[in-house]
Amino acid sequence: MTTPIGDIPASSIPAARMWIFNGLTAQLADSKGVLVCLDGPGTYQPDEIINIGDVHQQYSPENTVGSGGAYWLREDYTITVTVDVYRGGDDPVGTFARARALADLVVAVVRSDPSLGGAVDRGKPGSATHTNGWTEDHKGRQAVIEIGIDCLKTL
Repeated sequence: MTTPIGDIPASSIPAARMWIFNGLTAQLADSKGVLVCLDGPGTYQPDEIINIGDVHQQYSPENTVGSGGAYWLREDYTITVTVDVYRGGDDPVGTFARARALADLVVAVVRSDPSLGGAVDRGKPGSATHTNGWTEDHKGRQAVIEIGIDCLKTL
């Protein structure tokens, strides 16, 4: 894909996000009750949600001979994938275990093809943050795992 002004390649972000979304959707096709979504769920919010959401990007323009061509651009970014699991009652171990199992699936999907279907030069799990506790209404437990998928693409 190129931009409207000619041969300048467009960002790889949309393709990378869709590849992760499609990979997770395919893996969870037989799993009822898990919502895989882009940019947050709508009104349907089951107890298990995987959201392919925010992207934090940095451009690094290059101009040296042999570096990738004149005026090439290095695109580094992190796609945040959030796993959110809720369980009514007081079962912190089970809630966390299910969230971790879904997070491990996210990691496995990315590791299955580090090019993310050819969208990037390199994609890899880079970080994870775990948050666990009672819900605000104290009716259940919630485990949230944010996984940063680090991506590199030269344009």
